[in-house]
Amino acid sequence: MLLATKPTMERPRRVILNTDACNEIDDQMAIVHALLSPELKVTGIIAAHYGTKKHANSMERSYQEILRLLALLGMQNNVPVLKGSAVALTDPKVPQKSEGAEFIIEQALAKNETDPLYVAYLGPLTDMASAYLMESNISQNLVTLWIGGGWWPTGGPEFNAGNDWISADVLLQSDIPLVQYPRGTYRMMRLGVAEMERFIMGKGAIGDYLTSLFKEWGVKRPFPRQWWVYGDSPTIGTMINPNWGFYVSLPAPHLTERLEYKHEPTKRMIEVCLEVTAGEIFNDFFKKLDAFAKNL
Repeated sequence: MLLATKPTMERPRRVILNTDACNEIDDQMAIVHALLSPELKVTGIIAAHYGTKKHANSMERSYQEILRLLALLGMQNNVPVLKGSAVALTDPKVPQKSEGAEFIIEQALAKNETDPLYVAYLGPLTDMASAYLMESNISQNLVTLWIGGGWWPTGGPEFNAGNDWISADVLLQSDIPLVQYPRGTYRMMRLGVAEMERFIMGKGAIGDYLTSLFKEWGVKRPFPRQWWVYGDSPTIGTMINPNWGFYVSLPAPHLTERLEYKHEPTKRMIEVCLEVTAGEIFNDFFKKLDAFAKNL
């Protein structure tokens, strides 16, 4: 199992986050959770695009949102923030070069590092596919975790895959160790307004900001709802404790332009996380946020 080794505070897991942080509100919680977890050593955060339908400058907006989160945490000098590609791949053999892709290569090939690098993708896989197309040797010391793809085994419409289906297929057909958290899995991460108000609101400036996002996106909608899917948190939670997920090893499919899985005979295997224990992941975040707020 790719996440078999449980990290410790003495030997944390080496992590890069790649996030379309300004798309909605789940990336923010995942980023904060990672940064507050001593089991994870976040070596960098890469801003990702989320297509151009909402905003033509979506990657830049993600970049600014990451900086905002770091400022609210008082960590603006702690973690490098890099810009990923502003657009998706248009050719499966041609990378979209960016400082984010270069950073992944640099970290994966670092000669002074023996532990693998874990790159968690909370949006499209553009920067991972680009880094691989630029330097395929990164697959030797790197594990990719991806929130994306439709329900198994059929696939179907899904936001992150839809924002760069070509890069997703590049990764699926590569030799990079891959853990996928498809739509049916990440939608288990539902958090209600009562939990938000009890465990997050009032926990420093960052807690109040996360609460304000929840109310803006959920409660104040034309059709209000009392919950939100924090679908990016499974990558963080299972990196902290692999037992909070259930994984199966499956032959890698192709991803088609219609976002459907096309299954053909292959020796390429990936791990698919089919279930997560949402309560354990949320409780871990609540405890760490509370401890952080008490030390302000």
